[in-house]
Amino acid sequence: MDEVLPQKNWWQRNWKWALPTGGCLVVLILIVVFVVSLVTGVSTLFKESKPYQTALTKAQESEWVIEQLGEPIEESGIAQGNINYSGNQGTADLKIPVKGPKNSGEILVWGDKSGDEWTYKYIRFRVSGSEQEYDLINNRLLSAESD
Repeated sequence: MDEVLPQKNWWQRNWKWALPTGGCLVVLILIVVFVVSLVTGVSTLFKESKPYQTALTKAQESEWVIEQLGEPIEESGIAQGNINYSGNQGTADLKIPVKGPKNSGEILVWGDKSGDEWTYKYIRFRVSGSEQEYDLINNRLLSAESD
């Protein structure tokens, strides 16, 4: 009489490839979660900063920008640049993508912080596909040679 051997379950048959594959998948998921958390955290820090909020408000209140983009004007993507703080001193150099129903563009911000006050070298708006910039501090169109 032949002896009946118990059949191996799925894990017993496939553990040699399933274990390394599962381990790699877990590592890949952890890396993706870390990168997403990092991008979200940096984006949140930018959005909560005074230079970011000031620049976005100036763009949303500018008649020239409203004419170019339409209303409402809102953020469209992730801001680029950097903000540095050291005690009561700081600097900001940001590029904020914005959009409206008619077009899109970017706000360029460069400022310094001393104490609780920010002083801006410039806050400018540029329509996508154009080199023309609008000074949001002095409310005037800049010539191509302006710095």
